[in-house]
Amino acid sequence: MDAVPRLDVLLYAHDGRGLGHASRTIAIGMALRRLAPDLRVLFLSGCNLSQELIGEAPLDWLKLPSYETVVESGRSRGVKGKSNFADNELGRLRSKQILNIVKTYRPRLILADHSPQGKHKELLPALQADAAEIQWVLGLRGIVGQVSQVSSQLATSLFIKHYTSLLWYGDSTILGTAQLTEIRKNFNTVPVECGYVSGIRERSEDFSFCGEKLAGTVSVPWIGEKTPTFLRHLHAVLAEMGDTAGRWILYLDASHPRSAEFYTLFQRLPWCDVEEPSRRYITSLRHSRCALIYGGYNSLVDVLSLSLPALVILRDMLDSEQQQHLDILKHTPGISLTTLPEDTGEDRLAEILHNLPHHQSSSRNLVNLDGAVNAAKHLLALLGQVPVNSSPAKT
Repeated sequence: MDAVPRLDVLLYAHDGRGLGHASRTIAIGMALRRLAPDLRVLFLSGCNLSQELIGEAPLDWLKLPSYETVVESGRSRGVKGKSNFADNELGRLRSKQILNIVKTYRPRLILADHSPQGKHKELLPALQADAAEIQWVLGLRGIVGQVSQVSSQLATSLFIKHYTSLLWYGDSTILGTAQLTEIRKNFNTVPVECGYVSGIRERSEDFSFCGEKLAGTVSVPWIGEKTPTFLRHLHAVLAEMGDTAGRWILYLDASHPRSAEFYTLFQRLPWCDVEEPSRRYITSLRHSRCALIYGGYNSLVDVLSLSLPALVILRDMLDSEQQQHLDILKHTPGISLTTLPEDTGEDRLAEILHNLPHHQSSSRNLVNLDGAVNAAKHLLALLGQVPVNSSPAKT
């Protein structure tokens, strides 16, 4: 085993509902492989859509059993995953897997997204196994939100004891310095400001599109308590609009027990295509006049990267991270984001969707979207390496 070279970078992102954690981490992995083609890199997660997010990039990954969550009264709650283990059981099982992976591949550096200990403390054994020869790095999104795994005393103590540095995936010219100040105080370290991490800017595929420009792309990454009512309102609005604005493509969560109902509903409209989430989503966005999305980090950065006007639907969550983020972004000149609560009625939804394709956005020129490459360069510096390939990624 001693003859096998060590893994250079292990990238870990926990999973649950959205794709933000995995998407950010994968984009950084893509940047690492582009800047240093000989670097040994692995992505580790339970995210079911990892391969779709990776696309054709030369980034390999290991699949863990997935966590599963539901939202009740605005609060996220873990449930049995597709392997039929409860989330706390999966946390214990995954902790053993991660420890074995770390012992086997002996990474020189580990980047963890969002939580020093992992979603269910699954990183603890690997951290405590110690690894004086491993550099641990934590990455946090632009607005952290009220997340106990990040703000707890345990998170702080683990970071101070085991972690080398902290990357902040935000832009202080847009978000201000309050988050940086809070992070610095909580973790007793100066965060490295990277900018927003955009997966689109690191994707290398050919995103050519045949046909007329789409009216819009709709993304519903997971179905929550109020989502069925919202989808019925959206169907009624698109049915009333007809095909005058062009074709719409909807990417709907296919794993939910009620998803078949809504696939059938929208497929009755000849000007609507309904698909499972896939890499075609990026192609659709690139060729749309507007987007209808939910307010997660990944979805927001996608539309900012493409300077696409968007209607952002807000879920009624106790963690106010998305609302805080959007309150700042939508009041930034040049960024065209309109927000509506998920229980908005048909009339207001129709009013917004009729006008949205005519809005203009110049967000790509305003927001620092180089978070992936800046994070990758910082990791390479920690490894004592200089980027080999500095050519820009395809945009």
